Amino acid sequence: MHYSDRMERSRRAPGVRRAEILRVLRTRQAATVEELCTLLNASPATIRRDLLALEGNDGLERSRGGAVVPLLREAEQNFAQREALDAEEKRAIADAIVPRLVPASTLFLNDGSTVMAIAKSIVGSGIELFIATPAVNVAATLAESPFITACLLGGFVRQTSLATSGPFAEAMAGQINADLAILSPDGLHPEQGMTFVNAQDAALARRMAEQARRVIVVVTRPKMMSVARVSGLPIKAIHQLVVGCALADVPVALRQSGPEIISCVEA
Repeated sequence: MHYSDRMERSRRAPGVRRAEILRVLRTRQAATVEELCTLLNASPATIRRDLLALEGNDGLERSRGGAVVPLLREAEQNFAQREALDAEEKRAIADAIVPRLVPASTLFLNDGSTVMAIAKSIVGSGIELFIATPAVNVAATLAESPFITACLLGGFVRQTSLATSGPFAEAMAGQINADLAILSPDGLHPEQGMTFVNAQDAALARRMAEQARRVIVVVTRPKMMSVARVSGLPIKAIHQLVVGCALADVPVALRQSGPEIISCVEA
């Protein structure tokens, strides 16, 4: 089966589609069946079945002609809003990552909305993987697949990121020998490399990279040439850079910085 056909099927997979319904509702608070049909390219009967399955879970309540969710915790609201930003780029990145994964391999994923897009695509792909992540919400998404062993790195959970961090998480990551680390930074610069707002996120990213044979970094356009507070990894530690924009839209300095750049968007 062609990859594009497989990805289209993955987007129709119930778990992936229902996760997207929840994302839409968390962003908007409410949506009609018709709106969800248009956004997800699904039939009204399919959307109604999804809403019935989701009712009572994750705070979702069906309403006449659609569904609503109550006000979420601040961290959940913030994450839903981040998911909506540059959503097409994040889906493009996920589409580029999944066909490069080797079945039965061991992966690290850090946290963030781009990583969540990748996790959803992985779940829909049916690939057998072992994945370790500090992100509580990413681990919960991965656990929906019977083909994935999801390992949540233990540590202190930060309400702002819905992820664990600190010495416990780093020590646990240090016991895992990964084939690949897929990391999403807060900024990427040819001189400062991968940078993060939080020092513990930077430290955990370094530990994951040390424990992996290869490192793939994923970034959307707003993060390119951006420098966050704390340095994580130098640019030379990155094997591949996956972007959700055309190669021509990647700044020249990044294109000349060393890593192979993968774009799934035509110029």
